[in-house]
Amino acid sequence: MNGIIGWGSYVPRARLDRSALAAMFQLSGARGMRSVAGPDEDSLTMGVEATRAALTGLDVSPESCWFATSHAPMLDRGNAAVLAAAVDLDDTVGAYDTGGSIRSGMAAFRAAVAQSGPALAALADVRFGRPGSDDEANGGDAAAAFVFGPNPLVEVVSHSTVSSPVMDRWRSEGDIGSSTWDDRWTAEHQVPLVERVVTEALKSAGISESDLSVAVVSCPSARAEAQVIARLGVSIGDTDPRSSIGYSGAADVGVRLAAALDAAGPNQWILVATGADGADAMVLKTTTDFVGSANVSRIAGGNTIEPATYLLWRGLVERAAVRRPPSEAPAAPAVARNEPWKLAFIGSACASCGTRHMPPQRVCLRCQVVDEMEPVVLRDTQATVRTFTIDRLAASINPPVVVGVLDFDGGGRYRCQMTDVIASDVAVGDRVEMVYRLVAVSNGIRNYFWKARPVSEEDS
Repeated sequence: MNGIIGWGSYVPRARLDRSALAAMFQLSGARGMRSVAGPDEDSLTMGVEATRAALTGLDVSPESCWFATSHAPMLDRGNAAVLAAAVDLDDTVGAYDTGGSIRSGMAAFRAAVAQSGPALAALADVRFGRPGSDDEANGGDAAAAFVFGPNPLVEVVSHSTVSSPVMDRWRSEGDIGSSTWDDRWTAEHQVPLVERVVTEALKSAGISESDLSVAVVSCPSARAEAQVIARLGVSIGDTDPRSSIGYSGAADVGVRLAAALDAAGPNQWILVATGADGADAMVLKTTTDFVGSANVSRIAGGNTIEPATYLLWRGLVERAAVRRPPSEAPAAPAVARNEPWKLAFIGSACASCGTRHMPPQRVCLRCQVVDEMEPVVLRDTQATVRTFTIDRLAASINPPVVVGVLDFDGGGRYRCQMTDVIASDVAVGDRVEMVYRLVAVSNGIRNYFWKARPVSEEDS
C-alpha cells in the first residue's frame, strides 16, 4: 500500500466567538472560537490551499486526486477536477469526488492509500446549520490534504471498518444544515462501534494501546468522542481543535491527523479512529526517516468577526443589492482557452528578454518578439502592493471591494482583488500572497479566480 509522503492543512483566518453566537440565540454552554470560511471561500477553495501546502517541497506528481466534503459547492459537476487544475496537476490525473457525508473524508483517504501510484486525498468542509443549531455553534471550517506514494514517511500498517445504517443525523438537498438525534443516543450506539474497529486494527498491527504515541479520534458527537478517548486511555496530544476551530466534518480527521504528524517523531505508532455511518480505525507508523517539520500547515487566525457578519457570509440573512448590473456568467469556451491562467495562475515569460506577462501574451510588451514565450507559475510567488483602490459601490457580500496593483517578486505586475483584508489597514508596500477564491456566482455558475491576501506572520 501507499503511505503518506506529504501533508498540509488549512484553516481560514476568520474566527467567531461562540459565546457571542450563543448570546444572540439565548443558548448555553458554547465556549471558545470557531473558524469561519470567508465570503469568497468554500470547501473547494480551502481544499486547494491545503493541497498546495501538502505538495510543498515534493517532487512527486499524484496520478489520482480524491476530494471529500459534505458541503460540495458544485453539484453534478466535479469539484475534484477543478482542484486538480488549480494546483496544476497533469490532465491525465484521475480526479474524483467522494462527497455527500462526513465519512467521505475517510473514503478519500482509503482510496488514495489503495492506489498503485502516487495519489492525493483532499478533505475540506464548511460547517453550518440553522441559527442556534449544534452544527452552527460547534462546527468549524477547515481542510487537510495528504499525498500518498512509495517510500513513505508514514506507513499505513492496518485498517479496520464497520458500517452502520443507523440514522443519527440527516440532511436533504436544499436544507440549511443537518438535523441530529439526541447526543446521548448517538454515543450509546457509536462508541461500541469505534471500540470494535480500534481493537481489530491494533490486533492486525500486532500492537496494544500501550505502544501508541498518540491517538487521533474524530466523531461528530462530542460526547461519543470523549467517551472513546477515555476508554482508550491514550494521549491525544494537541490534536483536538474543538475549542479553537470546531468540528470540521469530512475534514476533521484530516486536520487532526495533520496536527499529530506535525508534532510526531520517527518510529512512532499513531492510531486514527473515526465514528460516522459506522466506524473506521487505522494504525500508522512513522519511519526512521520521518521529519515532521519538513511539512507545512497553513493555519492562521486573528480576524474576529461578529455574528451578524457570519450570518451574512453564510447567506442566512440577505444584504440589499447594490444598484449595479448583475455579474456576467463565465463563458465555458473562454475558460477553456485560458485554463492554465484562470485555474493555475500560470503567466508567460519572454524567452528573449525575460519580461513576465500577466495574463500570458503571445507578443512581448517590451521587445515585441512573437510566440517566444515560456510558461511561468506565479501562484506561489509573493508580491508587493504598488497601489490600490477601495470600491464601495461594487457588488459584494462583504463590501468594500479592495483592488490592488501588485509587483511580483522576480518581475510581473498584475491588478486583482484583495481578500482577507480590512480596507482601512491596506497600505502601499504590503506583502501579499495569491489564494484561489470565489469571484462571483451568476446564473448559478460559480466563478473562481486568484486573489491576493496579506502575508501573515504565521505564513511568512
